[in-house]
Formats: sequence, structure tokens, C-alpha cells
Amino acid sequence: MKISQKTVSRALRYIRVLEHLIKQEVALVSSKQLASLVGLTDVQIRKDISNFGKIGTPRIGYNAAELKSTLEEFVLQQEKVHVALFGVGNLGTAILRYTGFHKDKIKIVAAFDVAENKIGRNVNGVSIYPLKRAPEVIRKRHVDIGVIAVPVEHSQEVADLMVISGLKGIINFSPTSICVPARVLVKNIDLTIEFLSLFCDMKM
Repeated sequence: MKISQKTVSRALRYIRVLEHLIKQEVALVSSKQLASLVGLTDVQIRKDISNFGKIGTPRIGYNAAELKSTLEEFVLQQEKVHVALFGVGNLGTAILRYTGFHKDKIKIVAAFDVAENKIGRNVNGVSIYPLKRAPEVIRKRHVDIGVIAVPVEHSQEVADLMVISGLKGIINFSPTSICVPARVLVKNIDLTIEFLSLFCDMKM
């Protein structure tokens, strides 16, 4: 069955919303609720979801976890996630060298840095560009997600550039919060907090 790219793109938006609802321990969600959260009509929601099989119960709604799983299963079969890395220091270089980011589903397609001795280099098949070329390269390489791996004092500046470049998703490894428009999703990964959180859990 051929499903349009627009439908796939909307399915990605549904997945993001469902992930948020599941974290809030919401078990059931209606097409009307989904429509309100993503800014579409409930008719459009039902039409899109019907493309993925018989899902949900009339007048009851969809099981949020099952719907998310169904959508992800299809989308991940169809889509390859293109990633751009900002910052090629120790952490950035380690990310570039990680083989999991060069496979079929997740692929780093570009990296950016301000250091002259890094620009123009190639790490694990990924070219490093000057920061000022980000909007152009992101557009040409169809980048979906940007990764922030720069020093904390430059995090917001890089986040602003990502937004200007049209990115809708950011993974932030910098140990500080960034401000972005509501349309841009951010996942903060503070390794220090993760280690301390695990240590605290071990003591409970």
C-alpha cells in the first residue's frame, strides 16, 4: 500500500504527541484529543490512522501505546532519520565514530564546527562544515534532527541556528536548558544527571 509522504510526516507528529501522553500515563486517546494536540481535524486523524489498519474502538478511542507502536513500526520501515551534529570536540567525535549512527535507519549526514583545523575534514564518512553553512547543508541533506555537542556557553547560539535552519527536533547533550519555539522538540541528555540519578536509584 502506497502512503503519501505527507501522511508519513503527520504520523511522525502523532508519534511525538503519543509519546508525551504515554509519559503522562494516558492510556486511551480519542481522535478529537489528538487533533487538538497536533492542530488538525479529527477527520484527518481518523483518515490517516485508517491507513495503518483497523486500530481503535468507536466512541472509546485508541490505546495510546498500541497506536504509537503501530505507527512507529510503519514509519521506521519507510523513513531514514538524517542527523546533523554540531560540535566536533571529544563528545562530538565519539558520536561520529559510533557505528550505530551510520546504519540504515539513523544516519549522520553532516557535522559542523568553528575550528579551522576541523573544517573540511572527514570523520567516519561525515564531512565537517563551517557553522555558517548550516542552513544550506541542512536543507540539501534533508536533515531531520540536530545534535548539540558544543560547550555550554554556545548551546543557545547553536540552538537558534538550528531553528533558523528549519530543524524540528534537537537532541541536547549540553548540560544547560535551551529556549526554542514550541514547534521544536528538544530532548536533553545530561550525562552527569543520568549517572547521579542511577547512583541514587542504586541506594534506594
